Amino acid sequence: MKGLLEKVKEFSTRNDIPVFGIARASHLENSAPQGNRPSDLLPAAKSLLCLGIPVPRGIFKCGTRANETYWRAANTYYRNIDAMLMQLGRIIEETGEEAIPVYGCFPYDVRGKGDFWGFLSLIKMAELVGIGKTGKNGLLFNSQYGPRLILGGLVTSAALPEITWPEQKNIGCPEGCHVCQENCPVKAIDNAGKVDRLACVKYSQKTPIFSYFIKTKTFDPADVQMLNHLTGVDDHSMYTCTRCVSLCPYAA
Repeated sequence: MKGLLEKVKEFSTRNDIPVFGIARASHLENSAPQGNRPSDLLPAAKSLLCLGIPVPRGIFKCGTRANETYWRAANTYYRNIDAMLMQLGRIIEETGEEAIPVYGCFPYDVRGKGDFWGFLSLIKMAELVGIGKTGKNGLLFNSQYGPRLILGGLVTSAALPEITWPEQKNIGCPEGCHVCQENCPVKAIDNAGKVDRLACVKYSQKTPIFSYFIKTKTFDPADVQMLNHLTGVDDHSMYTCTRCVSLCPYAA
């Protein structure tokens, strides 16, 4: 698979992808909950690929217009990354293997009273491939870009070599920093860095369909299917809070 790895590297360089990595799918298979494992997407899964592209710093620094500006930026990035993942999957499948994109936003699973889960955890994938560590705000923290990376991934049956590109040492959030915890408007981040995801989503992401589901607190498979279909034309979510990134001293 050395030739395929070179094609993946060349694709990343050509598309200005600054960080990506590859790890064995078995690493996530043994740690993820049932229903959110690589084999749940692709039974023959052997490798995981995860990539990250940073949102420009200035987007978080434009005062009262930061949220709206980030919302538009995130929509653009998610769609571009989605397209890259499908192109990369096609390159892999030209070798006779299979590849399934793990998109940065929708589609979602919904658990309990409105806890939204991606089909696979991109944060865990990113940790496994070595491009960052989970930060105190629940987002990936990269040594160069802080929490500004937007992620995408692939699950593939190709047995690719494990790499982190470029090689870098990611140690995560500095121990003594508590800026995101102290400035979260709904106190969704506790002192240990555990994030109340439901509290965060209810405050920070608004769309008519999200608001409806969170208020009714009822989710059945048909509701979730409708959510994923509608968001195809709903431009993901509208962000109303980015404080844990915009105020992070390491996002600059």
